Order: sequence, then C-alpha cells, then structure tokens
Amino acid sequence: MIPTSKCSLNILRLGLIISAIGWGLALAFTFTTWDGAAEYMYTMGAGHVEYRPLMDYWLRMASIVMGCIGVASLLAARKPNSYESVILLLGPFNLIVGITLLVSAISNDLHPDKHPTFIPDIVFCFLTGSLITLPMLHARRAKKSV
Repeated sequence: MIPTSKCSLNILRLGLIISAIGWGLALAFTFTTWDGAAEYMYTMGAGHVEYRPLMDYWLRMASIVMGCIGVASLLAARKPNSYESVILLLGPFNLIVGITLLVSAISNDLHPDKHPTFIPDIVFCFLTGSLITLPMLHARRAKKSV
C-alpha cells in the first residue's frame, strides 16, 4: 500500500528519485563508445579493460537494464499509486543488490584506495532500498491497525 501521510510519501518519492538517478546513470554506457566506457572504468579502478566484442555486448545489456530500472523508478516517483506493484519490487530489489555487492566486495577483497566506487554503490543500494521499503512497510502497518 502506498503511504498516505505526506512525510512517508515524500520519503518514498525521495528514495525513488535517488533510485532513478543512480540507476539511470547507467544509460550513458549504453550509448558511449567502448573507448569512452573503458576510460571511465579505468578511473573507477578497473585498470585497463581491453576491447572484446562479448564484453561490449554485456556492457550494453547491463547498462540498458540498469537504465530501465532508473526509468521505472522515475515513473513510480511521479505517480506512486499507478506503480505500486513496481515499487513493491524496487525496494527489496535494491536491498538484494546491495547485499550481493557487499558479499562480492568482501569475497573479492576490494579496497577503497584501489577500487574507489564500490562503497558508494553499496551505500546507494541500501539507502534507496530503505527509503523505498520503510514507508511501504509503515503504510501497511498503519492499514492493519485501522
């Protein structure tokens, strides 16, 4: 259930807008050249990434999927009542991605000095997941208590 209190609805929308921006940024990789993408990955700590056709394909596939999540988040932020089912998926989705990234960072022994972007990615997922999920849970509890 979509929150009816102004505060909870604003928190939900904030989470959806942050989600839209964060996931939507990936669209840039869909439309950039491989050299541009490889340069950006280098600045994020990936080292030199040699061109391989299948890697280029996977980059486009992953970036368009992430971009579509951003678009869905933006649509849901604009009209939450029309996108309740999407919102119910977006909160847990972000939390699951955050857990996956945290486990991956630990198991791959990533360090902020060498790989500067993994911490903001993880924080982003937990932040958006919480800002989306908590108002929805609050609204559900409020409905049950009535």
